[in-house]
Amino acid sequence: MTEPAGLALQPGDETPIIEYGSGFVSRGALRARADALVELLRARGIRRALVSSDDPAHILRAMDACNRAGADLFVAHTSLPAGTVEDIIAEHRISLRIGDEDSIVGDGSDEPASASIFMMTSGTTGHPKIARHDLGTLLGRIRANSRLSSMEGSKWLLTYQPTGFAGVQVQLTATLAAGVIVSPDARTPSGFYEAARRAGVTQISATPTFWRSFLMVAEPGAIALRQVTLGGEAADQVTLDRIRRHYPQARVTHIYASTEAGVVFAVNDGRAGFPAAWLDEGVQDVQLRLHEGYLHIRTPHVMRGYLSASSQPLLDDGWLATADLCMVDGDRIRILGRQDSSINVAGSKVYPLAVETFLLSLDGVAEARVYGEPNPITGFIVAADIILSGEEDPKAARKRILTACREGLAGYQVPRAVTFVETISTGASGKKG
Repeated sequence: MTEPAGLALQPGDETPIIEYGSGFVSRGALRARADALVELLRARGIRRALVSSDDPAHILRAMDACNRAGADLFVAHTSLPAGTVEDIIAEHRISLRIGDEDSIVGDGSDEPASASIFMMTSGTTGHPKIARHDLGTLLGRIRANSRLSSMEGSKWLLTYQPTGFAGVQVQLTATLAAGVIVSPDARTPSGFYEAARRAGVTQISATPTFWRSFLMVAEPGAIALRQVTLGGEAADQVTLDRIRRHYPQARVTHIYASTEAGVVFAVNDGRAGFPAAWLDEGVQDVQLRLHEGYLHIRTPHVMRGYLSASSQPLLDDGWLATADLCMVDGDRIRILGRQDSSINVAGSKVYPLAVETFLLSLDGVAEARVYGEPNPITGFIVAADIILSGEEDPKAARKRILTACREGLAGYQVPRAVTFVETISTGASGKKG
């Protein structure tokens, strides 16, 4: 029987695969570390392991070794409470924790291992949902990319949560493309920018929220980007246009992907949303439909189900139900927001993304966060935190922005509380907190 190939890293290969501020890890060194882990997994008969680290070396070593040894791998976010991780280890009878020092943490599972990769949703409170994938499926969509061979020698800035689906995809893509993963010392806008400049990054994949903060500190022309990718959130037209002006030489792509569905599709025409024709024609090997306004997906890259959850998004007819509400806008399908993100204002639903997109289109608005605040009369009111890009007087800016909102938005969408701030916090996933 042929041993699974893992990540096909070659012993003795001195080519860098991960670059840090203080040095790098070569492909051969990563292979040697993975070989040692394979021996441990086999010697101990380990069927289930867990990795919880923001270091790409630990994540890739774990994926390569567990695949070759036939063990299941759980990928846990470092942002999870310690007690939650311990609960996951106990519930699923995980016997090895992989990290700076690999440690035996339990007696192990009696369940037969299948070299599955269990990835967790990005929630930081409570127990996350755990989606089941395998390395072959995760790599399959990457290998199908017709541009993969042209990416050799590329350098990828790791902006996403390393243990999240998007972060893992960046690491695997860089690995298959014979590229380098650039891991910043400080996960702040200036820290990411300095890492990108230092390493000569050529590819950056990040959320639209990340891109807006990055553009505030990035000097135009200082980084020769070849590829810009947006994911994790719906890409708005304003942010796409800002990136195009900042990096006119780069190919700009926004993708739709999730922990459950994998990478679904990519849009390269510079426009927000995706072509309405895809609902009839599909895109590559993916089919799309709208059901009561929500996007449904049928793809061969879908997860094999949640490991344990009361509600499965996989429907009986093979489609996956997402929580993304969409609207048809001419020849385009636009994503309005998540089902659980709406603000109920006196019975009317406000989707923060729509209001944020409008605010970003106004002169002088660099970033905006829209959220609900409790109100005894309407239930909630719409509130907005705004970062101004210039030195405009706050009183004048407030008046100008609210006047524009009253003219361009429905009455229930207009922010009733506006706060000007210096920064807007984001979670570990790169999305607004």
